[in-house]
Amino acid sequence: MKFDESRRDFIKRTIGAGLGIYGLTKLEYPLVGTAEASRKSSVVIARDGDAIDSSLKVDQNIVSRMLDDAVKKLAGKNSTSSAWKEYFRSDDIVGIKVNTLSGRWMCSHPELVAAIVDGLRSAGVKEKNIIIWDRFDKELIVSGFELNTKSSNDPRCFGTSTVGYEKDITMYGSIASRLSKIIDHCTAFVNVPVLKHHGDAGVTLCMKNWFGAINNPSKYHFDTSSKKRMLAACDYIPDLNSMIFSSKGMGKRQLIICDAIMSQYDRGPGYRPNMAWNYGGLIVSADPVALDRIGAQIIDKKRLEVGLKPLSEVGREPKYISIAADRSHKLGTDNLSKIELISAGTYMSMGL
Repeated sequence: MKFDESRRDFIKRTIGAGLGIYGLTKLEYPLVGTAEASRKSSVVIARDGDAIDSSLKVDQNIVSRMLDDAVKKLAGKNSTSSAWKEYFRSDDIVGIKVNTLSGRWMCSHPELVAAIVDGLRSAGVKEKNIIIWDRFDKELIVSGFELNTKSSNDPRCFGTSTVGYEKDITMYGSIASRLSKIIDHCTAFVNVPVLKHHGDAGVTLCMKNWFGAINNPSKYHFDTSSKKRMLAACDYIPDLNSMIFSSKGMGKRQLIICDAIMSQYDRGPGYRPNMAWNYGGLIVSADPVALDRIGAQIIDKKRLEVGLKPLSEVGREPKYISIAADRSHKLGTDNLSKIELISAGTYMSMGL
């Protein structure tokens, strides 16, 4: 079912008791001009073969250097501080949306998130205005994060399971959901998905990561009104992202830092060690469509290397990426000729 555009009700919400109990206050901001970087369609791939070892221990120093290099190249700046200031300002409340669904070995690594926090600090963002979050407290804990729900000089870390969802439903296109209260509270986001396969969507990258911000993601894995189409070919993911990020929606801002340190090419989204590989990389962009297009290419390339068919030949081509770029959504570009691919890190010559 498609909701009539005239019925779209962008409900004015308040943070209420759910987040208020932790001393959070909501501020209203317009979009900043530097968010126009999202239209340049630059995607930076930073790789280093030593970012994670054979025991799956992440090297914090290497990851920090990779991230620093990638963000500076994306922003076209020579210093860490000036690069992060292209995307965030000192009075922002920044939500770091991680992905912890698959547990410790296939999650947004805490070491990467720590490096992101350092980057935000360099832009002048206050620690108490940084929130590391996902759907459930328990999944954050299993993935190696330490919960912090108190107002302090440290970043907060908790799930929507702690603060709850908005009371009212927000509708946009094919989506009707209750959003995490964290969405309305934050002025900007760092989206930290994981590079991996998804059995219904084909891939789960930055746009799919926002299914972790609504109360009813399982509702949107099949399009029951359109010949049982799978999530990979539906408007659900683009519509949800338009709800949060488009100028016709909530108009939030995001920088995307995809954790491709450990990646998975099949049988996702749950962790399958025999389908995982050490990509040793980060993928960074301000264009969610361009990043998802490049990420899908990386997964397809790995599938071919191990003798599997590409996603398009197994009925899981992530067509939603092109839908997100269409005239109705305009969330970014999936046109490879308009995507500037920039290499960083030790393995700069390896490309995809």
